[in-house]
Amino acid sequence: MEFCPNCGKMLMPKKGMIKCGCGYEKSLTDDDIEKQYHMEGETKPQSKVIVTDNKNVALPTTRITCYKCGGTKGYWWTVQTRSADEAPTNFIRCAKCGNTWRSSN
Repeated sequence: MEFCPNCGKMLMPKKGMIKCGCGYEKSLTDDDIEKQYHMEGETKPQSKVIVTDNKNVALPTTRITCYKCGGTKGYWWTVQTRSADEAPTNFIRCAKCGNTWRSSN
């Protein structure tokens, strides 16, 4: 890795040259590029993707009574729907029919 001797900016090679905005230029050989700019390291391990459906929801649950179907299990989450100085809005979704509403706290 090289830095501009005039202004100190980090220089990256492009088409066998390093150029700086201040006017500094230098030619590089393929060997220079391989030694100074070829980077090896650990690759990020592949992440496993979890596929879910309506029966496998990754939200906290609570006991509710759905006004549409009478279901007793609900999923809940909180969203800041207004300005930061106001209380967040809590939502509940019936696990049985999917009906969603705002909770009244």
